[in-house]
Amino acid sequence: MDDTQEFNPKDLPSYPKHTDFKDLNTKAVERRIDLTPEAYVEDLDKFHPFASRPGWNDDAKARKVNVAINQYRIKVAKLPTIFQYNLDVSPNPDANVVFRKCWENPTLQAHMKQFKTPEGKSGDWLYDGGKILWSRNDIGNQAVKKQIDLRENEGGSRGKPQPLFITITKTKQLNLEAINAYLAGKMGWDNVVMETITFLDQVFRAGPTRVFGFIANKRTLIHPQSSESMPLNALTEAIKGIYSAIRLNSSNITGGQGLGVNVDVANNTYFIGQNMAQLARHLVINLCPNVGPHKPDEFFQFVKPVQDKNGKWGMSAGLKALRRLTNLRFRVTHRGKKDKNGNLIPSPIYRVKGVVFEPKYGQEGASAKKVTFQRKEFNEATQEITTSEMSIYDFYELHYKKRLRLWQLPLIETNKAGYFPMELCEVERFCPYPFKLDGDMTTKMLRFAVQAPKERKMQIEKMVTQLQWGNDRFLKQFGIQMDSTMPRVEARVIPNPGISFGNKIVNPGVSGRWDLRGLKFIEPNPQPLKSWGICVTQDCCDQPTVAAFYKNWSNIFKGHGGRIQNDPIIFRAQGSQYTEVVQNAWHTVGKKFNANPQIIFFILKDKSAWYYERLKRSSDCRYAMPTQMLNLQQVRKGQAQYCSNVCLKVNAKLGGCTAVAVKTQAGQPLKPNSVAPHFDNTPTMFIGADVSHGAAGHLSPSVAAMTVSMDKAATKYAAGAQTNGWRVEIIQPYNMMQMLQPMIKQWRQRNGTFPKRVFYMRDGVSEGQYAHVMQHEFPAMKKAFEAAMASEKAAAPLFTIIIATKRHHIRFFPDSNAADKNGNALPGTLVEREVTHPFQYDFYLCSHVAIKGTARPVHYTVLHDEVKLPPAKLQEMIYHQCYQYVRSTTPVSLHPAVYYAHLVSNRARPHEMGLFTDRVPEDVKHGILRAALGNYAKLQKARKSRQKDSQTSQSDERDKICPKLMPLGREAKPGAKEAFEAGMWFV
Repeated sequence: MDDTQEFNPKDLPSYPKHTDFKDLNTKAVERRIDLTPEAYVEDLDKFHPFASRPGWNDDAKARKVNVAINQYRIKVAKLPTIFQYNLDVSPNPDANVVFRKCWENPTLQAHMKQFKTPEGKSGDWLYDGGKILWSRNDIGNQAVKKQIDLRENEGGSRGKPQPLFITITKTKQLNLEAINAYLAGKMGWDNVVMETITFLDQVFRAGPTRVFGFIANKRTLIHPQSSESMPLNALTEAIKGIYSAIRLNSSNITGGQGLGVNVDVANNTYFIGQNMAQLARHLVINLCPNVGPHKPDEFFQFVKPVQDKNGKWGMSAGLKALRRLTNLRFRVTHRGKKDKNGNLIPSPIYRVKGVVFEPKYGQEGASAKKVTFQRKEFNEATQEITTSEMSIYDFYELHYKKRLRLWQLPLIETNKAGYFPMELCEVERFCPYPFKLDGDMTTKMLRFAVQAPKERKMQIEKMVTQLQWGNDRFLKQFGIQMDSTMPRVEARVIPNPGISFGNKIVNPGVSGRWDLRGLKFIEPNPQPLKSWGICVTQDCCDQPTVAAFYKNWSNIFKGHGGRIQNDPIIFRAQGSQYTEVVQNAWHTVGKKFNANPQIIFFILKDKSAWYYERLKRSSDCRYAMPTQMLNLQQVRKGQAQYCSNVCLKVNAKLGGCTAVAVKTQAGQPLKPNSVAPHFDNTPTMFIGADVSHGAAGHLSPSVAAMTVSMDKAATKYAAGAQTNGWRVEIIQPYNMMQMLQPMIKQWRQRNGTFPKRVFYMRDGVSEGQYAHVMQHEFPAMKKAFEAAMASEKAAAPLFTIIIATKRHHIRFFPDSNAADKNGNALPGTLVEREVTHPFQYDFYLCSHVAIKGTARPVHYTVLHDEVKLPPAKLQEMIYHQCYQYVRSTTPVSLHPAVYYAHLVSNRARPHEMGLFTDRVPEDVKHGILRAALGNYAKLQKARKSRQKDSQTSQSDERDKICPKLMPLGREAKPGAKEAFEAGMWFV
């Protein structure tokens, strides 16, 4: 068809009817705003509200201090008359990008300039990128109707007409009183509050993006010229952007509006903008170690298809690597249009759908000479349309006079614009790199990102200056004034605990550190080491070095109270496969001592995660045998600190306990298994839960992990883990039952009673999933307790549900009298005001000492509280238990139950059934990956089949067919599995 042929007016669509404005898209809004948990609840009428704040920490022993916080107050937000409008388009577009093009159309923009504010002035229009508009301009009671042609957006009238009909309708007038009522607790969350918050977010983004030259990426603002950047390699760069997000908060209690803007440094990784062919080459070199030296025009040989043993053509490793180009934004260089003044208009931005691959193209692959299409031409002589087959290569040479140089490379496919040769595509800058960084990239990123508190504070204040709130015409127009001074708020420093070891109580003070020299475990390994060994893998270490290390380590272990009855057998690993190494080691030690091995040390020549995980997998799943991996370099050095750290892990794995946190810093040490003073002799259980997910682009399913404290002082933990579907964050009910019920019974056996109080500490969930925790995980947990306690008809315990998260941008900058030597907040610093929720029960607690950079406090949110400890007591209990982390001589940042759950979810990765491919070395990758892909394909096929036949939910079906982890101790001798689970095998 001829490009310039016009449509018949009869074929044009009619104006769209006005559609009433309904709920905003919460998922789209949360990318830019820190919404409150209620915003995600689908039916507030049926949902039980989250716990309300019962009060404040009033402990006189908790010293009051002042800290600056990087959430800036909105001083005044007296909104004038502001109208909200709907933008409707006919025919109805299938993507927001079409709505945006319609709004930006020159004809429509010119038409909208006629409308004025109630004062008779020309006001700005704000647009959310979808169907919503805001302005002080009043269009009256009649809808605006306008016909447009999208060809105008590209500066001309060539090409096929793109007629659309626009209807703009006034829907309502915004009112800030809804937010004020919500902040005061006088009304619940509803759509009116959401609309107003969304509007305020658009106001704060308008100035930076429309006037000051920033580019917005979710909550991050980047300035192309002034944002600091650093290349990580030829493929990626790190960029310091400005994190900026509006938040509802509790500042209304202390004289503020209850509204603030969280500003922080945002360090993110992006693809370097460059030619697509060049970027593809760097990508393959980075991901495929077998790619040798070559010239750029020889790169195509590494992305050719490969043939399997059956003669079928498949994707090579290099071609698979190119899948990471998906969703990249790019422009083309072979064409460009000019506007009416003759100025060149940049090419439209396209998005990569994928790299073309089809087996039919054979060894050469989907190159520009192989891929063809049916080209239609109008023959003026015969007045007929002729069709001929033409290759992409010939088309570009004929139509654009471009002879492709890198025609052998696979083509880039887009959603609607067809195929493009790589060499004619220029990747836009600021395309996020969403994949896991390798070791070298991580090291460089840390150097780039880590900032001491003083430097970070100065950087944030500089960024606030760059945002130019005082000069922002949009803020002025809509009646908003900002306080550009970082607010100082009242905080408290909770007194640190004493740490009760076997021979004395240590007071670390505010240093957050203690020395193990001269200290004994409060409970050493219950069974002395009788049957154990040290295995040297890959002939990496000689006998004298191992003997010297053992002598040094054993002296330190005994000095800490550890019990050793027999010296270990020292031997070299036998077998070429790591399953054989573990099997032979198990038999060697068992035969030597005529008993089940209690533990085996393995000396590894390097830090290869693959070999480490293979040894752990075989030891755990076959024999339920504790193992301790030793680094060769550390074995050679034999430093006392490293030996002490190994002692902590070994003692915990063998069922011992390092120390217990106590309230007092004086007095006699506690006896083993004493009740921690925080619990008031009430049987108390802590449950930690976390879900880890496979790296982007990998096949690994999600793994749910749960830990349960097993002693009266909550120092020893048992653990369970299981696959949880693919990218599923909420722990599935059957997993909760299978993991938790046996540990509840085990708790009963060890303590002689069931718990009276249960604290459920959940990690890894965002505000959008709080309701899911209450609606799905909490009922499943109660059912697990009911089932475990049914035989004794025991009363159900009281439950308190707490979320712990570090995924936020709040930072503390304390005064000098409340800071450590690096300028960070002291351990125990608590903030309950200004940045917290206006009435829900949450607080920020900094419990650790940051070695480098600015400390990140943990945000604790109490969703449900039946135990009802006073706030001061709950906060002190959480803080003090951070000193009980079994393998550290400092307090940790998270409650140990949560920290252990995180360890377990990652430690259980090697237990996956052949799907773990994240860190597979090249020499064994082909076989493992082939097996994994085969299993995955079968699972996907089964899932689709079951979904058609079943009425159950998609997530449940997906999880039922997800392969389970390998069970522990499949070949274990009697008693071995019980001993293994009695110790903390995961540390």
